Amino acid sequence: MKTPEEVGLKISFEYLKGNDTLLQMVKQIADRHGIRGFLTKKEDKVEIIVSAPLEKLQGFSKELGELLPYSLFMSDASVETVEPISPFITEDFKIKTDLNLLPQNLSVCPSCLKELFDREGRRYHFPFISCNYCGSQYAYLHRYPFTRENTQFRFFNTCNDCKTEVENKNSFRHGYPLTACHNCFTHFYLKNKNAEKYGFDGEKTALLFGEGAGLLKEGKILKIYTQNGTKLIGLINEKNLSALRENLFEKRKPITVMFTGFDVLDRYLVLSELEKKVLASQEKPILYLKPSENFKERNAVSPFGFIKAKLPDTPPLLILSAYLKEKGVDFVFIGDFQENAVELIEFHIEADLPVVNLQEETTCIVIDSHIIIESGEKGILPSIVKSKKTGNLSIAGEYAALDLGDGEYLIDKKEKILNQLEDFVDSINSLSVLNGLEEEVKTPYKEKKKFYDFQGAVLSVLGEHNILEQPAAGIYLSKYSDHNIIGVKSHTRPFTPVIEVKPLRLYPDLKQTVHWIIKQIESHSEEGKRLIANFSRKYPDLYGRIGNSLLTENYKLSSNITAVFNAVSFLLETFPYEDADYFEEPFLFLSKEAVNFQGKKGVRIDYLLVEEGGRFLLDWRKLIQSVLSYKLAGAEKDMVAFSVLEGFGDWIINQTLTICSKLKIENVALAGDLLTEPITAGKLINALGKEKNLYLNRKLPVDRQNVAFGGIFV
Repeated sequence: MKTPEEVGLKISFEYLKGNDTLLQMVKQIADRHGIRGFLTKKEDKVEIIVSAPLEKLQGFSKELGELLPYSLFMSDASVETVEPISPFITEDFKIKTDLNLLPQNLSVCPSCLKELFDREGRRYHFPFISCNYCGSQYAYLHRYPFTRENTQFRFFNTCNDCKTEVENKNSFRHGYPLTACHNCFTHFYLKNKNAEKYGFDGEKTALLFGEGAGLLKEGKILKIYTQNGTKLIGLINEKNLSALRENLFEKRKPITVMFTGFDVLDRYLVLSELEKKVLASQEKPILYLKPSENFKERNAVSPFGFIKAKLPDTPPLLILSAYLKEKGVDFVFIGDFQENAVELIEFHIEADLPVVNLQEETTCIVIDSHIIIESGEKGILPSIVKSKKTGNLSIAGEYAALDLGDGEYLIDKKEKILNQLEDFVDSINSLSVLNGLEEEVKTPYKEKKKFYDFQGAVLSVLGEHNILEQPAAGIYLSKYSDHNIIGVKSHTRPFTPVIEVKPLRLYPDLKQTVHWIIKQIESHSEEGKRLIANFSRKYPDLYGRIGNSLLTENYKLSSNITAVFNAVSFLLETFPYEDADYFEEPFLFLSKEAVNFQGKKGVRIDYLLVEEGGRFLLDWRKLIQSVLSYKLAGAEKDMVAFSVLEGFGDWIINQTLTICSKLKIENVALAGDLLTEPITAGKLINALGKEKNLYLNRKLPVDRQNVAFGGIFV
């Protein structure tokens, strides 16, 4: 019988992550407290039904709130009282769904974080601390399945204390492959040219990291081992950044700022509650954020209106940050170590344990309450996404997606999947390869298909949302792709371009590309010829810099809208340099100018659709002519820049809605990393979200990493 004080609760939240370890954690906490109930997951909605005497239920709820890590892929939970569960239904806590438990690189969970800074604990300042629910598990994985024998940890035997934890069903390390401590694992050490200091235990490791923080406070640049590769860290000052940029390949790219604690964020950043949650999530991504006036170093790390910010994630960075906070250091720069920067480094914090899998940092932006994952692997891959069953394998660059059976797709690095393909499947229906490149696939397959990035990106959105059988319009706007398009998928036809960007020549030198564009306008019409003549007379220096660049045969044709915006930025002189340090740099300066516009309304920029050879194309010649006309008329740069990007958003919206109206389409998919541009992306998301069923990637990044998954459905 139910006792009188027994209470029932239902906890509900959306959970989009392709790794269900946190759901397993719910069961373990419930079992600790003797809670009856069950967990279900259907179409990304998690429901937890629990029943117990009030005291037990309060203990369960408290521990769940304290220990369950917040994920980038998790919505806020709703809690409501329900009727207690009948004792005839369940005597314990059950998970009524199949869980996908994958090794991922995640920041430490609250339980391990507490243990990391517990002076009385065995793992005080243990830089490799982790458990079933956190840590850099993928970093040390050689092959699936995730067992100790298949990781770099196989070379170390667990001590008796660690063995006891592994065997304890109530421990978060029950059966955990990477269980270790100071007594049975490799040690960190601080070294320079003359000496090495080893962290054999918690106290010695504390001294080591404390000294490292002191060196940073003195202005030294520190090289430090992390589970996601070797990093460079230092104070943000002119001396350090000058030395750093001299040794970087892309010298002017924004440098990431790592804040040493959550409590200092409001002091230096202008950010919403959602942005705080994203920063603090277990995935610990890099987030595009607006700095406040208190962040005096904002122009030193980024010439744009944003900075790239993150919080410490791996145990070495968490320990180091704690000592930096003690010394009054609220933030430092952080970046990947490059061999050509070796002369900058005098002090190293090292560990003799190779990282098997380096992962790209995950980068996000929040626009209109939407979390947009621009790119990245850490905390995202490997992933399982459930969709329509195909039995296919898709390969796109470094990534692959494989149907493991019944439409459960493993998305991971290509070599991880291909090296074990025979362990996953006996045969493949269709092999899809980006651009039709040759790939060595030993498992037999029935046919091979060629696909393009725009197809993969858009179909990945439809696949994530399980609407592949429905007609949809798709928009793919990518900074680096040669295919920026609006396309359509119908009941009977695959995703096909409807509107593309008129191809233009991309030269190695930005001035060459602009020179070619000017010549195209000049030769296109008498109006264009007069415009360029007036432009050359009024701006002889600018025109001379363009005209002095020789046009060679070293170019490629590309339908890339970012290249057009790069040219606009150069001609408007919002881009202050002669040549781009990295491809989209001029575009980012254009966006900065546009964001700074304080007026209420811009001017009209001509976005013209033309038909050439049976293709509908955005004619960038008219766009450039509009820009030059306003420049000649003396219009303010910020107004023209704003008008260019706002006008582009309006044009995309109008064209998409026209297509949808003619073809009776209600679904629109958005993809591509140009969605990190706030003016265009904000317009598209706001307007199309009101008019149509708008879908974006949420389980995967909006570009690159999503393409392999979408290629499955071509």
